[in-house]
Amino acid sequence: MRIKVKELAGLMNLSPSTVSLVLNNKPGISEATRNRVKKAVRELGYEELIIDKKEEKKSYLFIIHRKTTEETEDSQFFSEIIEGVESQIKARGFNLMISYMDGKTTREEVVEYCKGNPEGILILATDLEEDQISIFDHCNVPLVIIDNYLENKKINCITINNEKGVYEAVKYLVDMGHKRIGYLHIANHTKNFKERYFGYKRAAELCGIYIESEDIIDISAKGSEPVYRELKKNFEGKEKLPTAFFSDNDVVALCAVKALKELGYRVPDDISIVGFDNMAFAEMTDPPLTTVQIPKYLLGVIAANTIVDMKKALIGLTKIEVGTDLVIRSSVKKL
Repeated sequence: MRIKVKELAGLMNLSPSTVSLVLNNKPGISEATRNRVKKAVRELGYEELIIDKKEEKKSYLFIIHRKTTEETEDSQFFSEIIEGVESQIKARGFNLMISYMDGKTTREEVVEYCKGNPEGILILATDLEEDQISIFDHCNVPLVIIDNYLENKKINCITINNEKGVYEAVKYLVDMGHKRIGYLHIANHTKNFKERYFGYKRAAELCGIYIESEDIIDISAKGSEPVYRELKKNFEGKEKLPTAFFSDNDVVALCAVKALKELGYRVPDDISIVGFDNMAFAEMTDPPLTTVQIPKYLLGVIAANTIVDMKKALIGLTKIEVGTDLVIRSSVKKL
């Protein structure tokens, strides 16, 4: 019959916590006490209870896909997801290895990533293309991608409910009396912006407003200053602007506010603006920006739990969409 720690502690006139720490080879006990406990346990005939070797924690590999170093290191969006993954993996009792990849990463480099024999791989895949994910096909471990999903690949993913977020933003503008609502659309292949485009179209239909084709402004520039210049030029070329704009993200929204002010428009008195992401600067702008909140930290936590539970065979192939919330500030006027 297996003796209980409490019983052992009583025989040695020690606290159960002290005996437990020694048996499990945990820190916090002096060497003298540790040796005394081990000697007593052996003399009592329960040597098999002593764990002499420290059990090594198993690890998960977190790969952060990025186009440039600056996009990852300077982005609040990415940093909060990374923090969520890291904290939850550690809370579940595992280590986390972090590596980076870009569009030039090769299959051989992925093999190097995997030499640590990870329990599974998470990929922060915001702008990852479908052909890039194929370099992980040979990895015989659970795989979860974050902030993206790929229709033609059987890969678990944790992503944002973009359509819901856009609908809430557009409906709010309609409820505030706006009937002509423009759209500042980032025209690239990132899945999030594609979904926000279709979300805008769907929201307009559900809210019963007509979309003027000229009110959808496609933005091809990259970086705050080029985006601001492109928007200002576009606004200058229009005879009459909508009473409100929904923007694909907060950076574009802020550039639009700057351009409109320089052209003599007042925000929100003349034109209202709504962003997406709820970045830290959104509440410090003039006016503070109404925007869609993404639970970035939660994305990371859910991804971490998903990959750990996959290893335990608790879940199968899944796509999880994390909901959003509208944060109402002062950049929208009621008409």
